Amino acid sequence: MTATGCWPRVSRCRWCTRPVLRDNLGAWIHLDLAYVCRDVSGGLAPTTAEPEVNRRG
Repeated sequence: MTATGCWPRVSRCRWCTRPVLRDNLGAWIHLDLAYVCRDVSGGLAPTTAEPEVNRRG
């Protein structure tokens, strides 16, 4: 079993704010099954799916 960290099951991407979740191998993937982020015009961005960092005070 792979450790999932302290992120919720579904989170926002820290780069493009689209929803992300873990794939079957534990890697982060966007909800539309794309690993690569998209910019505001829909073009491919140089980043990949990664959850936002939730800061707890």
